[in-house]
Amino acid sequence: MKKYLNKGLLYEWFNAAKFPILIGLITWGFFAHSILEESVMRIKNMIGTAESNNFTSVDLGKYFILGVIFLAIYIFANGNNKRNTTMFLCSGPHTKKQIKFNELICLLITLGLYTLMYIYMAATIYIRNNELMSIVNWFFPVLLLEILRLLLFGTIGILLMIEIDLLFSNSIIAYFGMIALGMSTIFIWYKFRVIVSYFGSYGSLMDKIFGSIVYGHGYTDGNFKRLSILFHEGSFYIADLDVIFKGMLFLLVIIGVMFFLFNVLEKRAKLETVSKIFSSKANENIIVIYLSLGVGAFVNMILVEIILRDWRHMVIQGQEYLTSNSIKMLSIDLIILALTTFVSYKVLKKILRTIG
Repeated sequence: MKKYLNKGLLYEWFNAAKFPILIGLITWGFFAHSILEESVMRIKNMIGTAESNNFTSVDLGKYFILGVIFLAIYIFANGNNKRNTTMFLCSGPHTKKQIKFNELICLLITLGLYTLMYIYMAATIYIRNNELMSIVNWFFPVLLLEILRLLLFGTIGILLMIEIDLLFSNSIIAYFGMIALGMSTIFIWYKFRVIVSYFGSYGSLMDKIFGSIVYGHGYTDGNFKRLSILFHEGSFYIADLDVIFKGMLFLLVIIGVMFFLFNVLEKRAKLETVSKIFSSKANENIIVIYLSLGVGAFVNMILVEIILRDWRHMVIQGQEYLTSNSIKMLSIDLIILALTTFVSYKVLKKILRTIG
């Protein structure tokens, strides 16, 4: 690690990003305060109705603003001409790996600063509501859980952002690419859910798949529900500790896999093989195929909803097993998906040839 750390690169990055980091820190402070105040109001209402006095975690979606802030910091720190900047730095004593590794370290340090801001806001909320907190259970365990969630999911988000950036040679295109790949992932995931729904009970099937990955043979439906506190709003119980610990270990494994992928993509992104848009021909093919599948899934959703909506709802409504009608509907759906993806692929390739 020491051979990749460089004080000059760290200073240069923070010098370029100091103003967006400061503005983002103030903005995040307001949002963190708002999130914590909302949690306090929730516990007040729960105590007032004699429902519970357990402090609850917040939904992970509440922290979406933090992702937007980090994307803005990344854009300002890197500038809009990534290729020229990288070539300039590589012409000196710095290697390409040093540049990207120090970039990752800087973002992780920034994540630490934002986590400290969250802790500060939590401390002010606790002091201001000291009397209320004396009758509230699990404030500090939930606070620790929120801090760990910020660090773990924040690290995953940072690695994902850098990895997507490594796929492109143009910074502006990379930022749009992050949005496009994110939207494609949403459409593909939704389409996957629809396809699985043809096989019967979607919820229990997905619970079993995810639970088996995290728990192995020790999976139960109760464990899965207890694990949801990592992603959604929920109350903390001491009995949940083992489940939460396993879930966090699973997130650490994901971080390890993403760090390995970071190293692979960094090696493949060669300055001499870049095009106007992508960092390599292989990356171009991967992105075009993925975006084609995302666009194909989106168009497929519209077509199936317009043409086959009533039949599809009639086929899957209340079914628990795969039937002949659901097989027919699944086949038609997959054929439409294949056609829309193929057309999307051809259109994207033609656009890229025109640009290139």
